[in-house]
Amino acid sequence: MKTTVTGRHIEITTALRAHVEERLEHLARYSGRPTEASVILTVEKYRHQAEVTLNMDGVLIQAKAETSEMYASIDQAVAKIERQIKRYNERQHDRRQRHPAAPPNGEALAPEPAVAALAVERPTLDAMTPEQAAAVLGDGHAPLLVFRRTGTDEVNVVYRKADGSVAWIDPAR
Repeated sequence: MKTTVTGRHIEITTALRAHVEERLEHLARYSGRPTEASVILTVEKYRHQAEVTLNMDGVLIQAKAETSEMYASIDQAVAKIERQIKRYNERQHDRRQRHPAAPPNGEALAPEPAVAALAVERPTLDAMTPEQAAAVLGDGHAPLLVFRRTGTDEVNVVYRKADGSVAWIDPAR
């Protein structure tokens, strides 16, 4: 983690810098990716402020804490950042569960419709002319008849319309 520590009205000692870096390294386990941190330490009379800005791969997280002691301000600011990172990670996890990502090959996942189990029937198709199929359909109570057309051996359908007339579906046309 790349860390920048800046002091305003305070000299940044090696112990202060080590404390900041130690606390920020603790945050690295939550981010899981390379991050940059900017810490600004300010002293005004008896107020010690620590302002921490964390850049996690384009996501900016900021926190500010103010106490009467600099080390306590740093600890409070880092604790605020830690809570924000946890909250951010939970939101990302929830979002991924609600909207799964597309497969790596780029194809979108189509939602599978809930369909009842289909019964598969493989009837033998009789060879006949469309006129013969219409006569067979007129004799029975079935709404349609699938047959092989004589001469072309193509599969055709003859069905009864709502008005009672018979229609023919010819796939060749």
